[in-house]
Amino acid sequence: MSHKSASRKTIEEEWEALDGRPSKTEQKKAVQRFAALGEQLASLSANQIKKLPIDEVLKDALLQLSQITAFEARRRHFQRIGKLLRNEDESVLMAALSPRQGAKKQAQLMRWIDRLMEQGDQAVNDFVRQYHAAERHTLRQHVLRLQRDLAQNSDESSQQQSRQKLVNYIQQVALLSDESK
Repeated sequence: MSHKSASRKTIEEEWEALDGRPSKTEQKKAVQRFAALGEQLASLSANQIKKLPIDEVLKDALLQLSQITAFEARRRHFQRIGKLLRNEDESVLMAALSPRQGAKKQAQLMRWIDRLMEQGDQAVNDFVRQYHAAERHTLRQHVLRLQRDLAQNSDESSQQQSRQKLVNYIQQVALLSDESK
């Protein structure tokens, strides 16, 4: 058996070993990520928010936030925004927020993606240590999904979709980790 087919079998076994359903902790972290993403979007100017290619209900919710001053009401409103964000295209949202990270940071994140694909679990562990907003299991699922698609020579759109999900996740985590420093 060649090294490549042995590697392919390992990736497939690891992928099948992962439970497709996220744990409660992962679900809670996802809700927190969406709420924090909503905070990032809310910090955009009113004109920037109006230009976003997102649902009108979400735009209105983001614009209404400036009128809400009570802490608990703002917290609940951010939860609502987080729920609305689940229906949006993450690529569009990250494209609106990525300029805040700068070109140097984007290049660093792309190097992380290459490292994650090459080194697997070791790089996943290193990334999670550096970016506290990252969820190890979720990151590992994204990496394994992309590795599986590449190993199985899946169609180009599947590979691109898996890569984009990994890129979106990495960008979100980096943005949220940088925000809370």
